Amino acid sequence: MKRNNKIAILNLLITKKKITRNELAEILGISRMAVSKLVKSLIEKNYIIETDTVDTSKTGKKPKYLYINLSKFQNIMAIYFGLSSVTISIADIYGKILTTESISIDSKTDILNSTLKKVNEILKNYKIMLISIGMNGIVDSFKGIAEISTYYHWKNLNLKEIFENNFSITTIIENGVNLIALSQSKIYESQKDFVILNIENGVGSTISKYDLVSNERSFELKEIGHIPFDYSESSLLCVCGNKGCLETVMANWRIEEKVYNKTGEHFSYDKIVEEANKNKSFFRDEILTLLRPLSYIILWVNNLITPEKIIITGKITFIDDFFWKELKRILKNNSLDKTKEILIERSDYNDNLIIKGAIQYGIENITNSQFFESMFKGESNE
Repeated sequence: MKRNNKIAILNLLITKKKITRNELAEILGISRMAVSKLVKSLIEKNYIIETDTVDTSKTGKKPKYLYINLSKFQNIMAIYFGLSSVTISIADIYGKILTTESISIDSKTDILNSTLKKVNEILKNYKIMLISIGMNGIVDSFKGIAEISTYYHWKNLNLKEIFENNFSITTIIENGVNLIALSQSKIYESQKDFVILNIENGVGSTISKYDLVSNERSFELKEIGHIPFDYSESSLLCVCGNKGCLETVMANWRIEEKVYNKTGEHFSYDKIVEEANKNKSFFRDEILTLLRPLSYIILWVNNLITPEKIIITGKITFIDDFFWKELKRILKNNSLDKTKEILIERSDYNDNLIIKGAIQYGIENITNSQFFESMFKGESNE
């Protein structure tokens, strides 16, 4: 088990940043002597360093903290295939973002080839041990396949294979809303179950469940934005090919489009919300049209799984209390159990949540990378 325990030690140092030998022995369930042998080997290879005596009230030899030697480890590349741009960030193994670049997307952009070209440029300046990709749509994270991306018109595209063949770097892929949930999981770690509803230019959701037995949190993606909602003859065609999906009545672009159709002027979603918050009746009325589909989603989710909390992310959270008070009233009047409040929370808006989640996802999967394997090549577990 030597090799596995060495990997476990490095994993603990990555997540905790510093730790003592005694703490390692307790966590790993092995003797202090065994820990010392493992630590000695890792120090000799210069993978970890030992410094900073721990302040204790006890007399005698004081324990020291162990740290990762950052100079021996490469960085993580996080890529988010967004709706209007592709964002690429480089972070160290502690999640500190070192640089970020983006590629603007329009109808003529060859998204995949443009991204591969940009990655190739970045690799001239940074050493990368793992590429972590986030995207909207249905993803097979085990196989690394983008099964369906309605916005990019991808179907069963093996992104893992493409990136690994081009760069010889271990590549992992996950759905964007799952990555939002991962980036928020520490904030909401006290919640056993919670649901993320992300409302932007698309509508997505994920269910986060905590398993007390395994002491692990899981994320389950739900394509909630493509639930049929508008059955009228005038319902809009969705990018998925169906008509009247929730996304066609809730997405930011739809609100912008409705305002343009009525005024002949182009207003950004941010500006529409700003005017609604100033109590401009036209803009406020347009924003209030979101209440019906949003309450529909929340009631639907609550009736099915009854999560402890439903967390809403996206620019919709910029809307003032007039909207959220009315939402609470609608939910209270229409929920099955009127004695129990449906807990809704607006997450602080951050357009980098998916990138941060991709970085976190990368950190959690570092030990599965080819780079990590090469560190212990030839070592056995005996």
